[in-house]
Amino acid sequence: MPLKIDFRKYSDPEKMASDYLSEVFKNQKIEYPINPFALMKREGILFKFMNCHNLEGVYIPANSEDDIPVVGINYGRQITRQRFTAAHELCHHFKDADKFISCPIDGIKNDIEKFADRFASSLLMPRSKLKTQIDFYRQNRKDGFINFDDVLQIAHFFGVSFQACLYRIAYDFNSTFINESISEESIKQYAPDKQRKKLHLTHLKLFSDLLDCFTEQLNLEQNKHAFYVFQNKYLFNDSRMEGVNVSIEEVSEIVADLRLNKQNSQYCKEENEAYLSIAGHYAMYQEIFKEANRNLSIYDIFILNRKLFSCYPNPNTGGLARRSNTLVMGTKFETADYRDITAGIAELDKDINDLNKRHNELSSSEFIKCIARIHHKLTVIHPFNDGNGRTARAFMNLQLVRAGFLPIYIKVEDKKDYLEALSLADKNQDYSALYEMFFKIMIRSHVELTS
Repeated sequence: MPLKIDFRKYSDPEKMASDYLSEVFKNQKIEYPINPFALMKREGILFKFMNCHNLEGVYIPANSEDDIPVVGINYGRQITRQRFTAAHELCHHFKDADKFISCPIDGIKNDIEKFADRFASSLLMPRSKLKTQIDFYRQNRKDGFINFDDVLQIAHFFGVSFQACLYRIAYDFNSTFINESISEESIKQYAPDKQRKKLHLTHLKLFSDLLDCFTEQLNLEQNKHAFYVFQNKYLFNDSRMEGVNVSIEEVSEIVADLRLNKQNSQYCKEENEAYLSIAGHYAMYQEIFKEANRNLSIYDIFILNRKLFSCYPNPNTGGLARRSNTLVMGTKFETADYRDITAGIAELDKDINDLNKRHNELSSSEFIKCIARIHHKLTVIHPFNDGNGRTARAFMNLQLVRAGFLPIYIKVEDKKDYLEALSLADKNQDYSALYEMFFKIMIRSHVELTS
C-alpha cells in the first residue's frame, strides 16, 4: 500500500512516527504492543533473522523496481530488542531507501542512526499513550512517583525493554517522575529480567505476533546440505539430552557412514551402546522425512520408538508400551501409571485428529502451541520403557514437518529450561515457558537452515 506522505522531508522523528501511525491506523484504535514486523510486511519489506554478530540489523535497499528491500535482524538478541530493530529499520526504509545501512550494537552512532532510534522509540511508545501509562501508575502511588516495577509493567505493555522504556520516560518526559536512581548500576541491581519472571510477565504475545508475520519463511524447503548439517546437530544435541556421551565429530562420522552404507554400516554392528543409539536415532530421523499419504496419528510414536532401537542386539524391545511404573531421574514432573497409558494415548489421538482438521484455520503461533501441548502430554504419558524423550521430540518434528514447517531441536545446554518448562505445564497447566521456548527454537532453526 503506497504511502501518501513523503517521510524523507521529516526532521523530527517523533512527528514522523506519529504521522505514520495516523496514516496506518487512521481512526482505528491502536492495539498494544504495536507489531513492527506486521508494519514491515505492510510496506513490502522482506525481513529475515541472521547471524549479524556485532550488528543489530541491516537494511538492504531494492536494486530495481522488480526487487524488494530486505531487512536482516540479529537473531541472537532479545525479542524486545529485535522489535526495536524492526522499527529502526522501518525508519531507514522511509528515509534512506537508496542506501545499504548496517546498524552496530555498540559504538558511537551517527545522526542517521540516532534519528532511526528516536523514530523506533516513538513508534513503539507513542508519547500520548506513554503519558497515559505513566499517569495511571502515578495515581496509584501516594508520593506521585513511579518506581522500577511500574516502569517494567509499562515496558511490558509496549513490548519494549526495561531500559528503552526507562530512558524514554526519564529523558523525554521528566526524570522526577521516577523515584529511583537511574544508572547502569541501579538497573543491574534491579535485574529486570529476573524481576519480570517474578511478576509472571512473559513475551509470549511478542513471539506470537512475530511468528504469525514470519510463517512463509518457516515453511520447509528441501535443501540436502542444510538438512545434513541440521541432522548432525539434532542427533548430537538430542542424544546428549538423554546422557549419550558422543561428540559432534563422532555423530558426523556415524551419520556419513550410515548414509553411504545403510544397513551395512559398521556402526549398526558395533558393541558400543552410544554408537548403536546414534545409529537408531538416525533411522528414526529418516522416518520423520518419509513421504506420507495419510494423516498423522499418535500411534506413529510406536514406529519411531521401534526405529530408535532398531540397531540394538534385541531390536524387538523397541515400540512396546511399558508394563510397569518407572521413576524418571532428573525430571521435575510425574509420569502416568502404566495402566493409564492406553487410555492416555487414545485421548491424545483425539487431540491430534482435531488438530489435523483445524490446521488451516489456525495461525502459525496457535498451531505450534497445540504441538507444544501435545508434546507435554506425551512426556507425561511416558509410554515406553526407554527412549521416551527422544521419541516425543521426534514426534514433535514429525508433526512440524508434515505441516510444512522446519524441524527443530533443543540444545543440550537448554535442557534445564526445557525440563522446567515441562514441569510448569505439569504442575500449573502453565504452558507459557514451553510456548516461548518453542517459538525461539523455530527462529533459530530458520537461521540454521537458511544461513
